[in-house]
Amino acid sequence: MIENVAVLPAAPLRAAHAADAVAPAIPTHILDNPRPLVAPLGDVDHALMASRYQSPLRYPGAKSSLAPVIARILDAAKGSRAVPEINLLVEPFAGGASASLRLVGQGIVDRVLLADVDPLVTAFWQAAAADTDALIDRMHDEWTRYVKPGGATAVERWDYWRSWAPAWNAKPSTVRLGLATQCLFLNRTTFSGILHGKAGPIGGRKQESPYGIGCRWNPEAIEERLRYVGHLYDTGRLVDVWHKDWKQTLDDVPENYPQLIPSRVVAYLDPPYIEKASHLYRTSFDPRGGYGGDRAGKAGSDDHMLHMQLAAYLRTKAQFRWLLSYDNNPLLTESTWLYAHARMTPSRVDRDTLGAHSWTLTKRLVKMRYTASGKTGKRDADELLITTLPPSTVPVDHQLRELP
Repeated sequence: MIENVAVLPAAPLRAAHAADAVAPAIPTHILDNPRPLVAPLGDVDHALMASRYQSPLRYPGAKSSLAPVIARILDAAKGSRAVPEINLLVEPFAGGASASLRLVGQGIVDRVLLADVDPLVTAFWQAAAADTDALIDRMHDEWTRYVKPGGATAVERWDYWRSWAPAWNAKPSTVRLGLATQCLFLNRTTFSGILHGKAGPIGGRKQESPYGIGCRWNPEAIEERLRYVGHLYDTGRLVDVWHKDWKQTLDDVPENYPQLIPSRVVAYLDPPYIEKASHLYRTSFDPRGGYGGDRAGKAGSDDHMLHMQLAAYLRTKAQFRWLLSYDNNPLLTESTWLYAHARMTPSRVDRDTLGAHSWTLTKRLVKMRYTASGKTGKRDADELLITTLPPSTVPVDHQLRELP
């Protein structure tokens, strides 16, 4: 553990919260350029490789219980001639990355690539992968000096990280580690792990709740999870972490890794909810950054347009197989602007230039227990899964139900 860690330099903020400030630039990739695929791959040999909880982050809408279902779907597809193996899983809305960590740990996929448009989330995963020891040192220091004492000391530190922003002249490595520490601190000490300014510290500002600000901060468990991420990066199983929006990520994968066979690459997309995106996520669906809808958490026309843009891309231009998970909003399967179609419908130009296929869209419902639902506590609801994996391989039973 490091001693007497210097406070990172902060630039003055124009607003009260870091969420309202212009985020500084962070590296687009962990290295100067997209990291080449490592060959041969190292073995995954870590105590958490088969664990249910592997992500160091608590993420709004996190679906760790959905990861085994996704693993089941992908594993079943690997028994087909069309998808005999999955060489790369791409997660453009990385968030807590629960699915990717589980799938690569279990050997369902060979490699994973994470991407997120939120600079805090991207900086966290980049540092966890490539600056593991430094981030672990920061985590322990924050725990020992601020979180463990609790009370006013912890809340003051929460306020510090809520308003912190890197100095304009800070080195890129300093910016990344600072943002990663900010992300981890706020994620572990804020209600439901929500990063934006609407959520307060766990236990309230007066810390009168039996669940104090540090109740979700187990330093030994967090360290083990961070080391698992670093292990995946060292073995080549975690290829890279990109600071890109979903479209640029999906476009750039075949450009940077042309040696991969498209049918053996799968994108897993878990975009923000249609209704509650701006309430739960620091950076909502908008690739330009900021929140979706208005600051009251209401979905606006721009939000719906962005959902339609994703649907149009996946239906007509996706160059590899994909699996999509959404809250089960009827609009998703009723609107022809979204996913009412039975199959992909690429144009002749996109078929010829991109290699897009007319793959069937298979849809299933899965019962989920959501963990970020405001004052109502946990609740059960259906999650919608849509995929272009071979339809004959997608299970249908009590767990994966057909749409009514």
